[in-house]
Amino acid sequence: MSELPSRPNLDQLRRQARELLRAANDANPSALTRIRAVSQRVSLAAAQLAVAREYGFPSWPALHAEVERRLAELSSAEQGAGRAGARWSFGGGSAVETEAGLLYPGALVAGPDHAVLDATLMASGETLHQLAVAPHDSNARAAWAEAAGNAMSVLAESINGAIALTDGHGTRYALRVQEISGIEHQGQKRGLVSLRLGVDPVPARELGWLELRGQDGSATRLLPSAHVAARVSPLTPVPGNPAMRELSGLALRLIGLQLNERDQNAVERQCSSALARAAEIQQSSEHGATGDMPGHLARLCALLTGDGPADGLPRGWSSMIEAAGRTDGTQQHLDLRVALPAVDDFVVRVDSLVSEPGSWRVYLQAEPGWWIYSADRNTKWDVMSVHAEDNLGGMYLSQFGGSHGHGGHEEVTLRFLPRLNPLARDLTLTFFSRAEEQVALELRLP
Repeated sequence: MSELPSRPNLDQLRRQARELLRAANDANPSALTRIRAVSQRVSLAAAQLAVAREYGFPSWPALHAEVERRLAELSSAEQGAGRAGARWSFGGGSAVETEAGLLYPGALVAGPDHAVLDATLMASGETLHQLAVAPHDSNARAAWAEAAGNAMSVLAESINGAIALTDGHGTRYALRVQEISGIEHQGQKRGLVSLRLGVDPVPARELGWLELRGQDGSATRLLPSAHVAARVSPLTPVPGNPAMRELSGLALRLIGLQLNERDQNAVERQCSSALARAAEIQQSSEHGATGDMPGHLARLCALLTGDGPADGLPRGWSSMIEAAGRTDGTQQHLDLRVALPAVDDFVVRVDSLVSEPGSWRVYLQAEPGWWIYSADRNTKWDVMSVHAEDNLGGMYLSQFGGSHGHGGHEEVTLRFLPRLNPLARDLTLTFFSRAEEQVALELRLP
C-alpha cells in the first residue's frame, strides 16, 4: 500500500488515475490487474477507485476529502510566515543529451502552486549558428530582434519535446521553457544558454526521485534536497562607518568585474573612477575614518590592471580573486526554509541553496516584493544586499539572478561568485537593509 504524502497534490493523483486508465486500455497486464482488483470495467472511475484503494481509502471521494483537509491544515500553519508558502527543491542531476546540445539540470524548486527547473544548455554548433546573429548597424536591430525571437522560439520548442520528466509513481511532468538567456554576450557567440522551465504538475515534497530523460536514452535523477538547520541572528546595526562601507562596496564591484571576466578596458575605467571617489571620501572624512581602505583599494586596482602584485590585500578579497574561474566547487542542493526578521514591512524567506562547480545560488521569497521604488518609479533598489563568507575567511559576491512575482510575493534568485570552497564547513549569509540594519543566517555545510 502506498502512503499519501503529507502535502498531497490532487492534480497529481488525477494524473496517476488517467495514466493507469491509459495503460489498461493499452492492455498493460499490471494496469489491468490493478483496475480489476476493484472493478470488472475499465473506466476512469475504476482507475480512480484503484488509486484511492492503493492509498488506503475506500473511495475516490474519501481520498479527495482527505487531500483537501490536509492542504487546508498546511495553509493555516503557513499563514504565520506570510502569504508565500514554503518551497522545496530537488537537484544533483547530470547532463542529458538533446538535439540542441547537452542539458545540465540545476535545481528544481517547487512551491504549493508552481515549480521551475533551472538548467544550462551547452549548445551545439548548429544551435549557436541559429541563435548568435548579431546586428551590424542600428537599421538592422529590428530585423535582428525578430530573427532572434524566432530562433529562441524554435529552440524552446525543440527543448520542450526533447526531454521527459517522470517520478517513481509513473507520473509524467510537462516541461515548458519559460525563459532563455545568455545566448549572446557583447556580440560574441557563447556555448552556454541559461534556461528556466516550468514544471507541471508540482512534484510533491516527499518524492524519492525525479528522472530526467533525454532523446538518446540518457537519463539522470534529481534527488530531494537535504534540509539543513540554520541559525538566524536578531537584527543589529550595521558596524563600521559610511565611508568604510562605501569604499568596501567599490572594491567588491571591481572584484565583480574580474569574476565576470569583463574586458580590461572596462576594469581600467572603473578603477580610475573608484580611486577618484576614494580620494574624495578620504578628503571629506574625519582623520582615520577610512582606515587602511584607500590603500587596499589602490593595491587592488594595481593588481587588476596588471601593475602590482597580489599581496597586501584583505584575505576575503584575495580569496575571491584566487578562485576566479575555478570550477572545482562542491556540488550540493540544500533546503533551508527559514524566515528572516521583518525589516520595514518586508519579509524575506530563504528557501534553498544550490552549488555547482563554478558558482552557487540562493532562492528567496520576498513579501510584498524585492524592490523599493523611487516616487516616479524610474529608479529601484533591492530590499536587501547580501554578502557571504565561509569559515576559512573566503568571501563571495552576490548578483541578482532574476525574479518573478507570484500572488503578493516575489521569488528571487541570487547568484554567488566565486565557486563555493570545497573545504568550507560553515557559511554565513549577511543581509543588509537600507535602514542600516543587518541579520546573519549561519549554516553548517554537509
